[in-house]
Amino acid sequence: MENSQNLENVKTKQFISEGMLLTTAIIWGSGFIPQKIGADNLSAFAFNGIRYLLAALFILILAKFQLPFFKEGGLLTFFSGCILFIAAALQQYGMKQTTIGNASFITTIYVALVPFLSFLFFRQKIKRSAFIAAIFAITGLYFLSTAGKPLDHFAIGDAIVFIGSNFWALHIIIVGKASRKTDPIQFSAGQFLVCATLNLLCWGIFEQGDTNGKLAFTFPFILYSGILVIGGGFTLQAIGQKYAKPSKAAIILGLESVFGSIFGMIFMHETFTGIQIFGAVLIFISVLVAVQDDRAWKDTLLFRILNSLKT
Repeated sequence: MENSQNLENVKTKQFISEGMLLTTAIIWGSGFIPQKIGADNLSAFAFNGIRYLLAALFILILAKFQLPFFKEGGLLTFFSGCILFIAAALQQYGMKQTTIGNASFITTIYVALVPFLSFLFFRQKIKRSAFIAAIFAITGLYFLSTAGKPLDHFAIGDAIVFIGSNFWALHIIIVGKASRKTDPIQFSAGQFLVCATLNLLCWGIFEQGDTNGKLAFTFPFILYSGILVIGGGFTLQAIGQKYAKPSKAAIILGLESVFGSIFGMIFMHETFTGIQIFGAVLIFISVLVAVQDDRAWKDTLLFRILNSLKT
């Protein structure tokens, strides 16, 4: 009786956790709207500098303004903030020249890139399923960006976002290393502060703090992005992943791309061609494949279909 009650409690916690992660995916998907508006009105340095500063302040409030990230894991915190700065800048620059739908799906490719960067930098073994995921991701990227046309139709904005997704993948790896050595709340506040500082410095040095007179217009969107999308999204993710299974958590969070596209169609009136939808589906499949371990991958319907084609 007691065991069944404990099992029920675990299932309830998992259900609540998965609900939090789904909410996180929705929030993150909606975050592409203010990013697109910011990209069209402010420089990437200005937009990212202010929103990551707001996110850092939000997290610091949760952490009661404790700042021990310089005492433990300080180098990892700084390095993570630098990678975050590059990834966010590339994504923001790319969004100026592409759609929300494309940016959301292309960013998600980082999930398929993580195993290869882990091998490159840390010599971690690459799972067989990772190669399948990479094939789906690259094929999907081609159809999504070119709509099936020759490669010279590949959008420059999509290319920039894709380069950024490599840095998002590297950032995920660093966060994974840091999570074993630092407090997650304080680590996040630290990396957000580093990212914000680098952006604000670049904004001041290269752009003299110019806002094109549009800071007042874009500030509500910066506020939404900094407080709710980054700060709130991180908080929900941190709590939600406590009881959710890692593979299921990755799949749920991967829905960010789907929600991003939906919000883009609703609020920005974006459209997809049939071939682009096919490309987006392939990218999402790559995420599903990438989060499976080899044993689980062999149990999937997709593996059985691909395996049957060999015989």
